[in-house]
Amino acid sequence: MDVIVFGAGAVGLGLASALLEAGEDVALIARPATAAALANIGLRRSGIFGEIEHPPDRFQVATSPAELPARKPDFVLVATKSFDSQATAESLVSSGWIGRESRIVLCQNGWGNAGCFTAHFPERQVWNARVITGFQRPEPHHVEITVHAEPIHIGSLYGEPSSLVSTLCAAIDRGGLPCEPTDRIARDLWAKLLYNGLLNPLGAIFEVPYGEIGKSEAAREILRNLAREIFAVMHASGHSTHWPDADAYLEHFFSVLLPPTAAHESSTLQDLRAGRRTEIDALTGAIVSLGEECGLPVPVNRTLLGVVKFIEASRRSNPT
Repeated sequence: MDVIVFGAGAVGLGLASALLEAGEDVALIARPATAAALANIGLRRSGIFGEIEHPPDRFQVATSPAELPARKPDFVLVATKSFDSQATAESLVSSGWIGRESRIVLCQNGWGNAGCFTAHFPERQVWNARVITGFQRPEPHHVEITVHAEPIHIGSLYGEPSSLVSTLCAAIDRGGLPCEPTDRIARDLWAKLLYNGLLNPLGAIFEVPYGEIGKSEAAREILRNLAREIFAVMHASGHSTHWPDADAYLEHFFSVLLPPTAAHESSTLQDLRAGRRTEIDALTGAIVSLGEECGLPVPVNRTLLGVVKFIEASRRSNPT
C-alpha cells in the first residue's frame, strides 16, 4: 500500500512506525524541525510494544505535499491537531493526491473533524479512527508508546462497509499496534469523547496523571457530573455509544478504563506545559457547542472549558 501520514506528531509517528514495520510504502508530512530529524536520523519507536528503528531511506518525508512526487495514495492518515483540520483538508485539495479510490482516515481527537473534509471530498472517502493508545514524543523523530487501552478502530460515519479498510487495519496490526475495522465508529468516537472529556480538562487543570484524578472523591464527583452532561448532549443530538447511560459508563470507566491508563498524562496537559495551543475546543468545547444547539445547559463542561482556555492563553502569552 501507498500511505501518506499527514502530521508527524506523536500519533502520526506511531502509526507510521507500524506501517513501516509491516513493510508498507510510507511518506510523512511534518513540520520543518521534525522533517529534518526524520530525514537525518530516521524514525524510532519505543515503549510497551518494543523498540524498533527505521532508517531515513526507508520512507519519504516532506514539509508540504508539493515536495512529494505526484501520487494517488491508497490512504491518507490525518494525524494533525483538530484545530488544523480545515487547513489540512484544503491542503489535500490543492495537492491533487486524492484519487477516486483514495481514502482519508482521520486519526484525531474530538468530534466534528469529518465535516471539514466532507466539505471538499465525497463522504465515501472520509473515514475516522478511534485511537486510545497513549503516545508521547520525547524527541522530534522518536515516539514512545506509554499505555494501550483497546485496539485502534477504523470505520465510516457514512455507512461505508468496514471491509474497505481491512487491509489498512491488518497492516497497522502487523506492525505492532492492535487495529481493527468497525461498523460502529460513531459509538467508538463518542466513547473516546467521553473518556477525553472526563480526563483531559481535569488532568490539565490539576496537572496530574489520570490515576490521581480517580483517587480523589471530590474529583470523582466532578467526573460523574461531566459524564451526565455529556450523555445528555449525546442523546439530545441523536447519537449513542456502547453504554445506555452515564451510570453504566462510569462503572466501566472507573473499573476498566482508568486503571491501565493511570500513569498517563493528557495531551491537553502536555500542550499547556509546552505553551502550545490545546485541542480543548474539539473536546469539552464540542460538548458546549452541541449543548447550545440542543438547548441543554452544561455548566460543568462550560466552566472547565473556560478554565483550560484561561490557562492556555496565559501560558502562550507568557511562556516559561
